[in-house]
Amino acid sequence: MAVTNQIFEILRQVDEARLARQEHCERLLEELASTLQEAKKSNRERQQAPRFNSFKYLRDDEIGLSNVIADLLDPHAEHGQGTSFLEAMLEVLPDPPGWFNGVHPADAYSVYVKQEHWIPDGGGRMDIIVEISSATGHACLAFENKPYANDLDRQIISYLEYLEKRYQTQFLLIYLSPVYRWPAENSFPQAERKRWREQFRIMPYIGEETSIEKWLAACQEKCDAERVRSFLKDAQLFCQQQFGETPMSTNPDVLFVQDYLNSNPSQLRAALAIHDAWIPVRDTVCKRFLEHLRETVHHRAHDVLTDIASDCNVWCHYEGEKKYWNWLAISRDDWVQYNDVPGHPGGRTQIGLESGGPGPNKWYWGIRSPKPINQMSEEERRRREDLSIALQRRGLLSAYDSHWWPQWKWLRSYGSWDPIVPELAKECEAGGGPITEFYVSGLLDTARRAIPAINEVETVNRASSSE
Repeated sequence: MAVTNQIFEILRQVDEARLARQEHCERLLEELASTLQEAKKSNRERQQAPRFNSFKYLRDDEIGLSNVIADLLDPHAEHGQGTSFLEAMLEVLPDPPGWFNGVHPADAYSVYVKQEHWIPDGGGRMDIIVEISSATGHACLAFENKPYANDLDRQIISYLEYLEKRYQTQFLLIYLSPVYRWPAENSFPQAERKRWREQFRIMPYIGEETSIEKWLAACQEKCDAERVRSFLKDAQLFCQQQFGETPMSTNPDVLFVQDYLNSNPSQLRAALAIHDAWIPVRDTVCKRFLEHLRETVHHRAHDVLTDIASDCNVWCHYEGEKKYWNWLAISRDDWVQYNDVPGHPGGRTQIGLESGGPGPNKWYWGIRSPKPINQMSEEERRRREDLSIALQRRGLLSAYDSHWWPQWKWLRSYGSWDPIVPELAKECEAGGGPITEFYVSGLLDTARRAIPAINEVETVNRASSSE
């Protein structure tokens, strides 16, 4: 009997400790909620605007980022810093080739910067070239900017061969990638890399000593104009937040909580419990919001896509942290069904929304094929090419294609859901709001404009599209 009483006493104490921890978490949340509201009224929020970043208002797709890089490299651009930023680029370049020792922009009698440089005979367009002419001769820095898109077949090899023909050995092709990685094998075969080791470098946006982020920091040190220096800081922060695996927080709420917990270590256990609960709570809210979007798109399609709404299907799927596994898709039963696409809803071309993750973040939308182009049959490839032409004719999206997406575009607004989970929860409760309207209107507008192009190529009763 005494042993039984001891067991019951232990269980009672464990239960009391559990309840005490739960009450501790509740008190911490209540206290932080009220003090955060007071903190937002402080002069620091008003005078320093720590949430503000000019890149939120800029075009941040591949072309937009190329515009920024090219403009900074151009000594004649409106930043007014002459060759300083170009000099900074040469200083942070990974292992610059020997010929750079005789080239200095400040001594050059001509520096010419051009974007979208056309290569003859269907060779494509190089994102940025910088021609430097000095007493020692001509040299070229060329940049292929790949923050988001995939490489095309023989793209890097073609660029290197073109540059060699034009500049002999006095050139360097710099490959700008989100993190350090080589171009795809189909673009730059491994067997060719040794030959071009003096004329090719990889410069990631973030994560290395020689990165775009580090170049922007070097530019700040050389810059004499406070306005330009402020822009460079925003650009550096954008790289950290956009391409960092663990985004750097500048949210004043987060910084406030950090300071609070550092000053109140007795609250750390409660904070740990709240931290551990965040991901499942976030995923519950985001899954519910994605399903809310699907239902709203399905309902509104009858008003926007009146002539084809009867055979339009809307799917969604959510798997939390997995990249490319959080998505919403619209397609028609009347479109061609592709072969060998297990797990793909309907096996047809879609107007799609997808997250590049990890988690429900880095969302983009566009027109998605049911399989990547390198796995398509010849007939499917021809159909995909016809679809790309039909979409381009309509000027649907200002973005490049990829293996899966004939056209796609990163979202500049509400592109990551982690920081807006509270707003998503409110819109689920209210049945809508500005975020819902942004996604639903954007998807249906894309569908309204893309569907005629897809119909033109992929309707099953067209002889040229039938399997």
